[in-house]
Amino acid sequence: MAHALRLHGVGDLRLHDEPLPAPGPGDLLVRVTAVGICGSDLHWLAQAGIGNERLSRPLVLCHEFAGVIDGGDRRGQRVAVDPSIPCGACDLCRAGHPNLCAAQRFAGQVRAL
Repeated sequence: MAHALRLHGVGDLRLHDEPLPAPGPGDLLVRVTAVGICGSDLHWLAQAGIGNERLSRPLVLCHEFAGVIDGGDRRGQRVAVDPSIPCGACDLCRAGHPNLCAAQRFAGQVRAL
């Protein structure tokens, strides 16, 4: 089991016990050891939203994190995680600019994957 702090509404943070995720093919499991709080986290906490996005289900804040690989031949390796998940298919992604992808998501984001 692992612990996750989830936002349920304005200022409503609750600790959840959750099963450890199972990494899929090509994935690694990272044991989080440090997180950063950024401006978007503060918007979510104070307003239960950011931009046009609104909280529709519990959200794990602090998408800027680092940790240690937990398992496999890279076990124990320290990593910093880029929280952006670009689509990989749009013109900007294919041109090598995934940071400009209009469809990118972020780790912990509300929208369904």
